[in-house]
Amino acid sequence: MKSAIRSGKTLPLTANSSRNDCGTRRLRLGRRSFLALLGALPAAAAAREPDSAAIGHILFDPDDGRVLDALAADTPVIPASVAKLPTVAAALALLGPDHRFTTRLLASGRLADGVLRGDLILQGGGDPALATEGLLRLLDGLATAGLRRVDGRFLHDTSLLPELAEIDAGQPWAAPYNTGVGALALNYNRALLNWRRGGAGPAGAGPEALTVADAGRLPLDSVAVRAMADGGGFPLLPDGVDRWRMAPPATGEAGTAWVPVARPGLAAATLVRRLAAEAGIALPPPQPGRAPAGAVPLAALDSPPLTELARGLLRHSNNLSAEMIGLAASRRLEPGAATLERSAALLQHWLTRQPVDSQLAGGGWSGLRLVNHSGLGTGSRATPRQMAALLRAGGPALWDLLPGEEDGKALPPGVHAKSGTLAYVKGLAGLLTAASGQRLGFALFITDPARRAAMDAALDRRVTATPPQARGWAADARKRQSGILEKWSLTY
Repeated sequence: MKSAIRSGKTLPLTANSSRNDCGTRRLRLGRRSFLALLGALPAAAAAREPDSAAIGHILFDPDDGRVLDALAADTPVIPASVAKLPTVAAALALLGPDHRFTTRLLASGRLADGVLRGDLILQGGGDPALATEGLLRLLDGLATAGLRRVDGRFLHDTSLLPELAEIDAGQPWAAPYNTGVGALALNYNRALLNWRRGGAGPAGAGPEALTVADAGRLPLDSVAVRAMADGGGFPLLPDGVDRWRMAPPATGEAGTAWVPVARPGLAAATLVRRLAAEAGIALPPPQPGRAPAGAVPLAALDSPPLTELARGLLRHSNNLSAEMIGLAASRRLEPGAATLERSAALLQHWLTRQPVDSQLAGGGWSGLRLVNHSGLGTGSRATPRQMAALLRAGGPALWDLLPGEEDGKALPPGVHAKSGTLAYVKGLAGLLTAASGQRLGFALFITDPARRAAMDAALDRRVTATPPQARGWAADARKRQSGILEKWSLTY
């Protein structure tokens, strides 16, 4: 593919507004040294940087906060998933590293002879790692308690956290990284949609099967499918609105796609009911509700400790996990926070009032704005200096969780950091061990405001594909990023 990127002058970072998020395939550097890698590249390619690249960075000593190198360090940028660092730092401090999230099955009423004459409540505890296996363990608890049938209602209680249909309204509708959020989340609130095109009727008549992974036991909520009149695809119609267009497979062939679950509480309860039926436990159709005071626990499931969840969050950059953990942390400050923006603002306010080294916080907190906990979208802003200050304030509790090459990340040896990637935005913040053996902290961002603005202007929420030009830009941005890290490693 011919690159759309040309060499250009490095510009200071400037703030820009954008909406569409994307993931890109990262260049794996393996265990080769930076020097060997750059030596294998043509000279022009090694020196090339993304067209209109706006670069901002700061390099500091994590032990004393002393700034060693900086460029446009006080210019606000879109942090992308690097914003997950302050989320984790705040959660570890407010909740504690051993905090666990508990999902419960509660009963209100009398259980006798295998029949509950009352309500069964599936109560979400904000566990971001809850999976089908966990539901099976909860149902084992019901069987142990002797429950075989519920004569009352089957309620799903998501009152602990706000339930939202999506994380960011500026993303494609079908983006699997922009899921619903709530106290009940299952399998990261994603579903694998499977379909097969039939052979009868106009344009193939649409799919002859539409199911969701897990043996088809979890139907996608509020989704219908019909064939395009011209045979060009199968639009999925959540709530009756033409939003997603699936490319049709050939007649008789199967197609698959990961899609977001917008109503996670209902989806989780639906699967519980189906799994219960397979285990010989009869439950009525689920409906929303709250557990009354005095409801008796029949089964409970604890999540792994927060440190383990946070390590996985930083390694895999799961947006849902960040939002749920951030919402749980902000409840310690204001239990009634009803939106991601309010919750993120609470954590930001708390973080910026903690003791921070004066050298890194010298630029102040002006311009810092975190609109959610994951960094998804382009509403958040932070300067490289501010991100460095937040990183250093997190201390070893945060630093020890940073992923590196040994965790399967496309990072050079000796670098442990959180990346952030949107179309025309590339960020990285963390620690690196220089060739001298010195440990250094850094925050590094590369953006192209003009191209990002043009992409925003053409945003179509029905389209999930990343423009090929943005993929080419990201590849060149990674090369530039590697060059800066290499310079730091050899200089210090």
